Amino acid sequence: MVKEKINRLLLPSIILYRSIAICCMAILIVVQAKLIYNTYELKNRQYNLDEKELINDAYKQAIRNEVLFPGGAKILKQHIDNNLVKFQELYTNGPKEFEAFQKQVSEELYKDLTRYSTMDSLFRAIHTQLALTNDLQFLLILNNIAITFDGISYIPIYHKGVFGDAPVNIREVSQGMLIDGDLSFANRENLVTSISISDPSPNTLQVSFSLYVDQYNRQIAILKQMVPTLSLSLMSIAFVLLIYYFTYRNWLKQKKLADMKSDFLNSITHEFNTPISAILVANKSLQNPDIITNYTRVNTLTGIIKRQTDRLQTLVNQALDITSMSKENIEKESHDLEKLLEEIINDYELKTPEKVQIRYTAFTSGSIVLLNRFLFTTMLYNIFDNALKYNNAAIKNITVITDWKERHLTVSIKDNGIGMAESTISHIFEKFYRGKHNLQTGGLGLGLFYVKQSLEAHGWRLHLQSQIGVGSEFCIFIPYHTNNTGL
Repeated sequence: MVKEKINRLLLPSIILYRSIAICCMAILIVVQAKLIYNTYELKNRQYNLDEKELINDAYKQAIRNEVLFPGGAKILKQHIDNNLVKFQELYTNGPKEFEAFQKQVSEELYKDLTRYSTMDSLFRAIHTQLALTNDLQFLLILNNIAITFDGISYIPIYHKGVFGDAPVNIREVSQGMLIDGDLSFANRENLVTSISISDPSPNTLQVSFSLYVDQYNRQIAILKQMVPTLSLSLMSIAFVLLIYYFTYRNWLKQKKLADMKSDFLNSITHEFNTPISAILVANKSLQNPDIITNYTRVNTLTGIIKRQTDRLQTLVNQALDITSMSKENIEKESHDLEKLLEEIINDYELKTPEKVQIRYTAFTSGSIVLLNRFLFTTMLYNIFDNALKYNNAAIKNITVITDWKERHLTVSIKDNGIGMAESTISHIFEKFYRGKHNLQTGGLGLGLFYVKQSLEAHGWRLHLQSQIGVGSEFCIFIPYHTNNTGL
């Protein structure tokens, strides 16, 4: 009861500590991600900065007195300058006709600019001239065209959206009309130059265009540059996670160990107090002058003292002897397994109540086994005790069977007890462990731990099957040898 209250008090603290640790870890990851993102953005802005300056200078030199590319000014003059009079007439007299003619001229201009573009050869020449080693791609974009009739206000001829939401056979991006190039995207990081040409005189035009240059695998190249930063960041997060994991796991182990010690102390206090109390009561009774002269009463009381003393000795030995048990220091002798089991079961039946039935069936005979009789007997007694202790059936049944399986001699002990869940089975052989159940049973939590130690000392193995409400089966596998020296 006290332990349950303590656990209820500790549970909110455990949840709080776990939540704080998870929040701190999440904050650390977010901060690291933000730092990595900022580093990426910084490298992205600075990437190929020197090359962009060189390309910018070479491009501007190549298109001096030109627009877009060598020969571009002539195409613009043909479509825009030669139609200035008509643009002015339509703009003054018919807005709808002006918009239709504006779209028509923009489409024809786009076709001629893309058809006669010399930007590809110009870019290759710049690439060769500057001895650029990177595999660069470019994108030439016409941003807008406007005309002025008075040299003050400009009327747009081409701008993004002039062709509608879904222009046919027109390549456009958010920056404008694509004239030439195969770069997959244009942004401020790969912008080399943005040029605007205008003349503040009547009947002139204004043209804006941009050149974008970048590597086709820019993101991969930047990430490669960031490998040291990424590695250190991921390693730091991994180390913190590992430290948290091992710290939390060790804390759980310490808590579990503390719980086990608490259970052990509670159990051993109860187990030791019972025989001690009986001895004290019997001793006090023996001090009574009326009882000391009664031989029958004295004999009864001394018998109580003897039994309780034996019980105390058994508890002490059980708590101490298991620490020195190993393969090297146990003495083994050859025994007829079937006869030995029969003797052990007969002796055990003498101390069991009437509502207990133990059935023994041997499908083997004459099996000579090399074992320590005391350890083997105590191991079986512990399994039998558990079968009866954790059993609320009206008639408690224990079935013992010997057989051959997988070239092993097997001893199976099956009961009709309350059974165990998988979570209990995984811990049942641990020292001081006692399963969570509603039965009020005594003990130190050492019985099945003793069974495990005995099995390991003999070099045997155990298979446990259990089902809640049905019962449990302990199957001991004893290796078979053909050298006539025993199993």
